[in-house]
Amino acid sequence: MKIKAGHGIGLLATVVLIALIVLFVLPLTGGLLYSLMVNTVVGFIVIFLVNALFGLGIKYDLLVLVFVAIFGLLAVAILIILNLLGYKR
Repeated sequence: MKIKAGHGIGLLATVVLIALIVLFVLPLTGGLLYSLMVNTVVGFIVIFLVNALFGLGIKYDLLVLVFVAIFGLLAVAILIILNLLGYKR
């Protein structure tokens, strides 16, 4: 299995690293901001894994990353459904 690395992978890795750093810098109070950060990080990891394992071909552009950063796992589910329905950008 050959992995093609482009700017999207680097951008995704950068966003995940920044989110992880912010996640560990925040005090672990269990507040709303902490929950949103966990949802964002899990969303990024899941979209990467689903795309890598199943080869859906979802491109990591700024719109997708912002969408996943705001809505987390819900955005990943919507992107997967749109991809399976044939919507390609």
